[in-house]
Order: sequence, then structure tokens, then C-alpha cells
Amino acid sequence: MPDKNHISQTHKILLCSTEEQSEESQEILIEYKLSIYVNGIRYVNLICTHKNLYELVLGNLFTEGIIQGISDIESIEIMEDEGKAFVTLTTKDTFKDMIEATEGIRTITTACGKQHSIAYYLMNDENLTTLDYNFTIRFSKILSYVNEFQKSSDIYKLTRGIHSCGLYDVEGMLYLMEDIGRHNAVDKVLGYAIDHGIDLSKTALITSGRVPSDMILKIIKAGIPILVARSVPTDVAIEMANKYNITLAGFARGTKINLYSNEQRLLFE
Repeated sequence: MPDKNHISQTHKILLCSTEEQSEESQEILIEYKLSIYVNGIRYVNLICTHKNLYELVLGNLFTEGIIQGISDIESIEIMEDEGKAFVTLTTKDTFKDMIEATEGIRTITTACGKQHSIAYYLMNDENLTTLDYNFTIRFSKILSYVNEFQKSSDIYKLTRGIHSCGLYDVEGMLYLMEDIGRHNAVDKVLGYAIDHGIDLSKTALITSGRVPSDMILKIIKAGIPILVARSVPTDVAIEMANKYNITLAGFARGTKINLYSNEQRLLFE
């Protein structure tokens, strides 16, 4: 049974050097496996962190193309002790047709790549909308958000093993989501936004992880105009960002960032 109050546990480790070995305590993240069932069909297993599971389910269904919005959900029941989530959609046949097109159930790990996603065939760039440039923000403000973001995760300070995603508007941070997997952290952010009716077209997302193509597709689908990563994007992610007018930045550290596409949204003083 998962501990609903903790996402890490203390382990005894042996700290080794060329000169000595010493025993210490270290906080280690607890893996949680969540099986999601949609309209009675087992859809996917997620390896995740036992926190914000409702947002994770909602965001994952959205970014994988199962739902278009909260109106497609009739109910979500999460049985935390059993590691299961039961989703009922307002439409009964659409999901069955989608799932029959896949090869079978696979587990999504914390790694990148389409081989890890059962519904990746839905994560293509068809029927996506090219974003406009109505939302702009000062470059100095983005830098201040990055510096705030680096200090926001107490879990990271404790374990050094969590991925974080922060959603910001012109006023500052709206909320922070964390998970053992960076894709899960993004899904949690989007799930919260969908559930609370947040206008994502006037926001920026900051992530601690790398940005592969399936990550940028989530951002495009959500309509978030600015994505800033602590790490690097892939070549395909940059191509997709240019194609759909996403402002994509990486290596955000201190007073500098690497800007890969669409600088028009950043106001330099």
C-alpha cells in the first residue's frame, strides 16, 4: 500500500571514496505504478510519483489525444491503494477504436522515445494549431522565473531525483508539479490547467528536463507559447517549435539562456 503522505523514504548507503567509506542516510524517491483504465479497457501503466494522480491522468489523456478537454470526461475514480485509475468518457466507442489500433499494453517509463508510449501514434503533428504572437514577456522576467524555479523544489533538494515543471504568467508562478518522470510532470501541469480552466495561451512553462519531440508536441497541443528548459532540446523538437511558433529555450542558467526558436515573444530591454 502506498504511503499517501510521502514520496521518498530513507535508505542507508555506503559513501565511498579512494580514502574511506562511511555509512550515511539518503532520501530515495518511491516509485508508484498507476494503471489507467478507460471505458473498462486497460489503457496504460505509468511509472510515476505518488502525488497529483488526478492531474496526471487528466493531462496524459489530453496530451495523448484521448480527450480534447474536460467535457470529454464523465468520471475519474482513482483507487490509490490498488494503483488503479478508472476513467469513463462521455463517448463510448471512440477510445475502443483507438486502442484496437495499438499493439498492446506497454509501460511508459521515465525515458524518452515513442517506443515507451502506447498511444504515441496519436502524438503526431496532424490537426495542430500554429500559435500566434499575441503573448509577449520581458526577457528579464523569464530569467527571474528561471532563478525562482531552481529554488522551488524541496523534493529535489532532498532527493536530487525529481523532475519539476512550473507554469508562469506575467504575474509569476501559477503552480509547480513534480514527478519521477519529466513527461509525467508536464502532464500534471496540463491536467491541473484543464481542470481549472486556465488560459494556457498566455503562459510560459519551465521544465527541469530535456525536450525531445514528444515533449514539444505536448506543449504545442496545449497551446503554451513559451517553453524554457534547464537542459537541451533535440533537433526534431527545434523543428517542431519553429513549425508551430513555439518560443523554445534551453540551458537556462543564471543570466543566460540558449534561444532556439521564435525570439519575438521575448522583449529585450
